[in-house]
Amino acid sequence: KDYTKLRDEIGQSIRQLGIERDARAASLDPSDLAIGVADAENEMASARIQYQKIMGELEQTERRALEAERKFQSVNQFNDAGFSLQEVGSSAGFRRILGRMPAKKLEAALKMVHALLNDRVIITVVAKKNDTVHLLVVTPTDETSRTLQALLPYDFVQMDMPSLEGSNVEEALNEWTRKKNRLTEEKMALQTQLDALRKTLSEPLNTSIDRINETLLLLRGSLRLGEGSTGVRIFARLEKQPTPAVVNGLQKNGILDLD
Repeated sequence: KDYTKLRDEIGQSIRQLGIERDARAASLDPSDLAIGVADAENEMASARIQYQKIMGELEQTERRALEAERKFQSVNQFNDAGFSLQEVGSSAGFRRILGRMPAKKLEAALKMVHALLNDRVIITVVAKKNDTVHLLVVTPTDETSRTLQALLPYDFVQMDMPSLEGSNVEEALNEWTRKKNRLTEEKMALQTQLDALRKTLSEPLNTSIDRINETLLLLRGSLRLGEGSTGVRIFARLEKQPTPAVVNGLQKNGILDLD
């Protein structure tokens, strides 16, 4: 059994879960090493499955929350610009383009678009705000690209057409706010589950590494002692660190072997 590989894999799982490594001395019965390794492998596999499940749900909820925030901001911008719900209704064969541009460039932009498309384009302009005007352009679907190309030289910035749910903009804002709040609660609940998982797995995973380290010490000692030897090797963990003089003396006499 590759104990070193298993120890490293469990260590990787501990780091992945964000669990603090808490190294301690572990009691070890040489007669049940195989059972201990099997337990460690099972604990590691179970930990990974549980972690991946929660993280998958958390990442999915995070993506949904970001999308809800994006749509909320889109509706909010639409509301701030002063447009109404009726102005974004769909019409067959036409495309609505929402955007903003510097107020000082509006007149020239309107002339250019009308010269290009004559009376086939409708542009709604709302009140100026901070030297910026918002536009809602209704253009034939097959002329969408040309319309945008005509507006871009005048610093036109296209905005997302909002996803409006409800009978008016205020209802749409309230609906997206509720969705944002609900997703925030879901994220908090999943984070709580993740914290609980870390707490539950901390002791068994740390203990598994401690037991494997003890096993490696035992195996290395057996290999160094040699088959058929009448010597005895004792493994010990000291509560206090001995002085350098004591360590040197024991090593010089072949009594102490530091791992």
